[in-house]
Amino acid sequence: MDQLAFSPDLAGSVAHCAVVTRERGIPVRVHLVTVPYRYDERNDGSGRGPTALLDAGLVGRLEALGFEVVGPFEAVLPDEERVEGPIAVNVGRLGAHTATLVASARREGAPALVISGDDTATVGVISGLQQAHGAGAAIGLAWLDAHGDFNTPETSYSGILAGMPVAILAGLAGPLWRGAAGLAAPMPTNRILIAGVRELDEREATLLRSTDVQVLRSPEVTSGSSLAQAIRRLLQACNLICLHVDLDLLDPSLVPSSSTPTPDGLTIEQAARLIGEFLATGKVAVLSIAGLNPGGGLLGQTSVGSAQSLIDAALPSWTTAPSDGDTFDQS
Repeated sequence: MDQLAFSPDLAGSVAHCAVVTRERGIPVRVHLVTVPYRYDERNDGSGRGPTALLDAGLVGRLEALGFEVVGPFEAVLPDEERVEGPIAVNVGRLGAHTATLVASARREGAPALVISGDDTATVGVISGLQQAHGAGAAIGLAWLDAHGDFNTPETSYSGILAGMPVAILAGLAGPLWRGAAGLAAPMPTNRILIAGVRELDEREATLLRSTDVQVLRSPEVTSGSSLAQAIRRLLQACNLICLHVDLDLLDPSLVPSSSTPTPDGLTIEQAARLIGEFLATGKVAVLSIAGLNPGGGLLGQTSVGSAQSLIDAALPSWTTAPSDGDTFDQS
């Protein structure tokens, strides 16, 4: 099995970052945020994933790993805020509530663990980081996913919103979505790293090549030096990171209820080491996990078990996180 280990030479890139560190058995305090929605539909499909993890004892697992858990706090889209028009506006308005919860965690000096139904929630997560740290803060995005999720309405073959959030964050589409979520500024593409990719649409790949987004295919994250070099480049461009993990990063045999299965995914051990590479930098302010569909009987049970195993294996690396002193407004 291919091995991943945190590269010691990356440590110099975080030496001047104010941090919250677990020392001598003192737990890292983390705010647990759930977004139990698939798009704007509550508890639908993968929107049931956050509740499934809570019911399976997520808080207790985190405490057993040495975290002091604050919450959980649930993002909710009130009926009176819904519109009859584009779903993207509702997704954005839900994201604004997610943003409030993330910003609250950061203002209290805590990292946030966000468990969401799908990838669209991440627009709200970044909005929350901007609220807490300033629109000009050097925020980076590490996107661990079998897909690039860098489509726009013009490049997408399917029109699926979950295939667009990274392009939305980069400001290439979705002004209504961004505005509803309260995203103050688009992310410069040199602060975005997409890793673990196994499937890109042709027009999506063309769009990516026109940007400064770093893209690592799945084989590149389990062997060689490409991953360490990409993380080093990301650290040079940002002061804190949102680390997003779509569970379709894993092999479909491990998440058989996934709505976006792609062959030849990572094992639990490989994915945990990959996540650990980012957590060990000390710059991860938010870890976002999405894409757990607990439905389908035994298929869903297998997926829930894999999500639990990944959390157990990966999160012990999250011993250090940026503190509330890291307000890097560079506007």
